[in-house]
Amino acid sequence: MAFYTSGSFYQQIYESPYKVSLNEYMYVQVSLRRDDSSLVLFLDTCVASPNPHDYADYRAYYLLVNGCPRDNTFSTHVSGSRSYARFSFQAFKFLRAHPSVYLQCKVLICPANDYNSRCRQGCRTRKTRSLGSQHQMATMVLGPITLKDVEKSAVERLEDKVAKVDA
Repeated sequence: MAFYTSGSFYQQIYESPYKVSLNEYMYVQVSLRRDDSSLVLFLDTCVASPNPHDYADYRAYYLLVNGCPRDNTFSTHVSGSRSYARFSFQAFKFLRAHPSVYLQCKVLICPANDYNSRCRQGCRTRKTRSLGSQHQMATMVLGPITLKDVEKSAVERLEDKVAKVDA
């Protein structure tokens, strides 16, 4: 799983932490270690959390659940038809509340020739019976993501001055 500079998914971002501006679009690609046309990837769930080890945390922010977007800026570019999945979303206010955030995605890996697989079903708002299709699940974590240093507002600068005078 990796960040990219744009929706062309041509240039990967290697910097860590990945520093973004509020409302900036972030582009992510999840792929198999090696290209395999006999398999397809499907994005099942993606969640952001300040804790890289606990995504059930009450502070977690869900971008995607059961293949269904939960964030109105989330957009799937490719999922369920290739050996990679691509999506984008805007850096959200959630980043203001935490010094850093991690992205965790659960993906399903299915045989490309199984057209009844969960990977081919897309968004599913309720549980349905399994039709005997097989798939594997993998969980990936990417991050940390932090906000770029933004210029302090006039109120914050005033608060800093008051704190120095009180000290």
